[in-house]
Amino acid sequence: MGKRSGSLSSGFTLVEVMLVMAILATLTTLMWSSFSQASRSKKRVESAQDRTHTVRVALMRMAREIEMAFVSDSNTIAIEQVRTRFVATSHPDVDDLTFASFAHQRLRGGVPESDTSNISYFGERDPDNRDVLNLMRRETRRLQAADPLAIPGETYVLCPNIVRLKLAFYNYRKKEWQEDWNTKVPGMSYLPSHVRISLTVLDERGKEVSYATDARIHMTETVGYR
Repeated sequence: MGKRSGSLSSGFTLVEVMLVMAILATLTTLMWSSFSQASRSKKRVESAQDRTHTVRVALMRMAREIEMAFVSDSNTIAIEQVRTRFVATSHPDVDDLTFASFAHQRLRGGVPESDTSNISYFGERDPDNRDVLNLMRRETRRLQAADPLAIPGETYVLCPNIVRLKLAFYNYRKKEWQEDWNTKVPGMSYLPSHVRISLTVLDERGKEVSYATDARIHMTETVGYR
C-alpha cells in the first residue's frame, strides 16, 4: 500500500493535466484578446490622428491662399473676359469658390508662370467610389482673360471623403455675412474682409466632425495689377 501511494503522489492524474491545459488555454486566449484589442485601439488612434492632420492641412492651405486673394483694377469691361475674380456659390453639400491669388508657388524653371493664379475649390465624387465626396483644388498656371477651366492647370484631391464644405463671407461695407460672392456683379468689385471656412468629415466611428477656421483677406479693394 505504501509503495502504491508513493507512485500516485509522484505524478499528475489525467484530470489534473486537462485542468492545467484548460487554464493555460484560457490565459493564452485572454492575452491574445488583450493584444488584439490594443492593436485595434492603436490603429484607430493613428487613423484619427492622420484624418485630423489631413483636414487641418487642407484648412490651413485654404486660409493662406484666400488671405492672398485680390481683384485687379485692370479687368476688362466685358464680364466674360475678366482676368481676376472672386466668385463663390453656395450649395447644399460643398460650396465652390474661384479666385485670383498671389499664393502661386513656382516649382519649375523655364515655365511661363508668375506669382499669381486662379485657384478653385469644389466638390467632386470619387471616380472609384461614387459614395465618396472629395474636396478638390484646381490651380491655373497663370492669370488670363478667359474661363479658368479653359486655362492650363492642375487638379487634385485636397481632402478626401468629406461631408460638406460651407463658406461665409463678411461684407464689411454692408456689415453682414453672405453665403455667396461675385466680383463680376456691378458694384461688387471688392473682396470680403473675412472668410469663414467650415469643413465637415466623418471620423473613424462614422460620426460627423466639423473643423473651422477664419481667413482674413489683406487686399479687399482693387489693386493696380497688370
